[in-house]
Amino acid sequence: MRFLRNPEVKYPLFFSLAVSAAAIITLSHLSRRSALSGGAVIGICAAALFLCIGSFLAADQILSKKVRSFTVKAERSLRGNRSIQFDDFREGDFSVLSHVVSNMAMSHARQEEQLKEEKGFLSVWLANITHQIKTPLTSITLSAESLAENEISPQSRKRAAHRILDSTEKITDFISTLLRISRLDADAVTLRTDPLPVPTLIEKACEPLEMYMELREIVLKKNVPDDAVITGDPTWMTQAISNIIKNCAEHSPPGGSVYIDVDDNPLRTRISIRDEGPGIDPEDLPRIFERFYRGKNPDGSGAGIGLSFSSDVIRKTGGTVKAENHPDGGAMFTVTMYKVNV
Repeated sequence: MRFLRNPEVKYPLFFSLAVSAAAIITLSHLSRRSALSGGAVIGICAAALFLCIGSFLAADQILSKKVRSFTVKAERSLRGNRSIQFDDFREGDFSVLSHVVSNMAMSHARQEEQLKEEKGFLSVWLANITHQIKTPLTSITLSAESLAENEISPQSRKRAAHRILDSTEKITDFISTLLRISRLDADAVTLRTDPLPVPTLIEKACEPLEMYMELREIVLKKNVPDDAVITGDPTWMTQAISNIIKNCAEHSPPGGSVYIDVDDNPLRTRISIRDEGPGIDPEDLPRIFERFYRGKNPDGSGAGIGLSFSSDVIRKTGGTVKAENHPDGGAMFTVTMYKVNV
């Protein structure tokens, strides 16, 4: 009898039962005294019926007023007025309904906050993308203007052509990484879990950087066990490791070294990549994998998305990545891939 929990039904019902019981007792008492006429019976029944109908009409008015009040409060609450309280609806089905409306209002408020955050994040994204593309585009424009001049030496023409090629390559790499990140964010890609021999993984990750490291005379020193194997997506994991090696190469001085050490055991494989650069500022360490973060003193060598991409791929594959400063100097990135669930 769940309807009895509603006061709008319970009280009129109890009142009607009481009136009916009183009428029955009265009729029984008068009948025993033989003082009851037909008109008296009709009058008593009519009075009892009138009281019952009146109580239900009054209850209907109270219920209608309560429904209107609840509707107004629910509408205001769903519109974002957080000061609305449902203290007048603590009993019956209205209590359940007010709880549902309150939860809906809170969920709606959370969604609005999330939308605001996403709009703000999108605004920052667009601003960062514009800034990162603007610099190489400016370089391309200036170089093209130089090439358009009639009197330009062969050396200047060659430098301008190289600047255009370099800037075009930066824009291409930047857009490619952004597309990969957007696919990861949208869960539009399913990362494979293939066995990956670590020596092969390191070799493929270093291939795109060979020319750059050769021009800067940076030596790659590897200590990789031949039998070390991790699990991951060949393409995405190769790009993730390559981004970290590239970061170390960019921050190493000309003629310096980049070290890759692999420690393998039955539980996990740890890949450590470090450079001989100035290291990471302690204030930058907590945000080093944050998207578009380039440090408090950026040197203009990166867009701030390579390490973020690497971190996303490694974590989605079930591994971890950590950045720190090596005791002997330089930055060190440690990638840990687990062979068992932890």
